[in-house]
Amino acid sequence: MFERSRKAAFSRRRLLAVAAVPALFVLIFCLSSLSAPHAANAMFVLSNDGPVHVDDLEGDVFLTDGSAGLVSRTSGNRLELNPGLQVTVTHQEQTFRAVSQAETLQQLLERLDVQPSPLEMASVSFPDGGVDVEIGGQFVFYEHVSTITEHETVYRYDDSRPDWHEEVLQEGRDGEYTEVYEILYEDGQRTARQLIDVIDTEPQATVIEKGTLSNFANNDDRVSGITTNDDGSGTITLENGQTVTFRSSRTMRGTAYTTGGSVGTRTASGTSVHVGVVAVDRSVVPLGTKVYVVSNDGMYTYGFAIAEDTGVRGNSIDLYMDTNRQCIQFGVRECTVYILD
Repeated sequence: MFERSRKAAFSRRRLLAVAAVPALFVLIFCLSSLSAPHAANAMFVLSNDGPVHVDDLEGDVFLTDGSAGLVSRTSGNRLELNPGLQVTVTHQEQTFRAVSQAETLQQLLERLDVQPSPLEMASVSFPDGGVDVEIGGQFVFYEHVSTITEHETVYRYDDSRPDWHEEVLQEGRDGEYTEVYEILYEDGQRTARQLIDVIDTEPQATVIEKGTLSNFANNDDRVSGITTNDDGSGTITLENGQTVTFRSSRTMRGTAYTTGGSVGTRTASGTSVHVGVVAVDRSVVPLGTKVYVVSNDGMYTYGFAIAEDTGVRGNSIDLYMDTNRQCIQFGVRECTVYILD
């Protein structure tokens, strides 16, 4: 049985530009406007060495991640660098290196005697605390435009599990539809933008199993203590703090069985056999009765189970086990069977 959560039933879709990666940002702008003063709002770009102040920029500024994926842009004409950074400048197949001072990019290039033409652009990145500047007339960037589909939460109800049982069977993940565009910049202008790839990942639901059976526990849940009242009823306390009550207990002859031969995989109740199923004489213990079974010699605890199968007579209980070896090891034992409420 499944139920989709209300939150998940209305999957919300939100449009995202690709998330910025703090380790590497790239700024690209036409160098001919670097020294032109112009009033604009200040902005900050986070590098590994703290914020890099970008102020009064004129023209387009493009922020990209380490894969050159376009994230956002603003305007301005001056890029201020933090002092003490290792700077590498590449221009016309030449490489220049310096340590930045409290200066703008324009001042840095002037100090290195690097003179780009009016139509050349600069790509500025901040990898590992340094500054890489590449100057050229053409740059290619990749813009990722994504739509996120939030995943659903699906509940799977199990009437053989206690009602406090909840287990994540499958972790969910959001779906994402991404269009990848290749963008070409030449001489300070964007000259082309085309769709080159589509990535479509379907959402995967979170699946949660919830029990619905009251006053019960999982077959292998450990018990910390059993308290019996004068009238034969009592309480079983689990190590996880949960409690289960029983109305009576009785001593029964215990045996074990598994599938194979004449024994099929379906119980007399129509369910699949599994550990936690016991066979009884329905005139002694009605089908559907919840029980807790331990051997009286203190050597074996079968645990919590449900009487779902038949095939024995009288005051006997047959415990389902996975293998013949386990059945042989159990043999025949006198057991105490607690009849749960």
